[in-house]
Amino acid sequence: MLKPEDFCLVAAVNDDGILSQCLARSPDVASGRIRLDAIRGASSMSQAYNDALDRCDAQIVLFAHQDVYLPAGWLDRAIEALSKLAASHPGWAVAGPYGVMADGRHVGRVWDATMCRELGDAGFAPTLVGSLDELLLILRRVSGVRFDSMLLDFHLYGTDIVQMALAQGHGAYAVELPVVHNNRPVGTLRSGYARAYAHARRKWRAQLPIWTSICALSRWPFALWRAQWRRRRVSQRPDALLADARELARHAGYE
Repeated sequence: MLKPEDFCLVAAVNDDGILSQCLARSPDVASGRIRLDAIRGASSMSQAYNDALDRCDAQIVLFAHQDVYLPAGWLDRAIEALSKLAASHPGWAVAGPYGVMADGRHVGRVWDATMCRELGDAGFAPTLVGSLDELLLILRRVSGVRFDSMLLDFHLYGTDIVQMALAQGHGAYAVELPVVHNNRPVGTLRSGYARAYAHARRKWRAQLPIWTSICALSRWPFALWRAQWRRRRVSQRPDALLADARELARHAGYE
């Protein structure tokens, strides 16, 4: 059975105000039950997360966005859920609260502030996925899986690490551990996202198509173009958060 000291939390931070209003405000983080390693000035998410892996000796490493809020009691639920996952699927390497199966179906349970609703449904069993949303990734250190140092931006590392785990014979699962993603609208998939998309397409060309929470990775980037076109009316990303993270958690029934 896992224990609280078996967990470490990592976040790449570029806005301390958002961190303090969301992830650092999570009861298990604020109380010190989960250790938080906040990384600033990272050149890429893979670099930040691999550096954290080198510093942290916890069995379970949580990689979360700064705008994620872990509801009260989350760590105890994670201990129970991940202990059961290890018993039923001993080869698991990566998990998360929201993912996409190989056939494109989404599975998970997350409150999304931008969409003003819960994504997914309650009561699902651990489900094998081909991609996990980067809002929260759970890595089992004993698997030896690490992030791709050649992925030089801040996108698609959730899909990439799942595919690496699968390629190494491990499992990757969506598990029911609901969180609040106090996110803000993203208006463009150009620049960094497009570069990450191109890198992932080249790297995983033998496994294509691979479905992600944004669009499919495919041999030709039509899915990416369609996803970008759907964002044509999205206004510039606001500086302020859309809502109070704790109020969202209570509204969702997470605490």
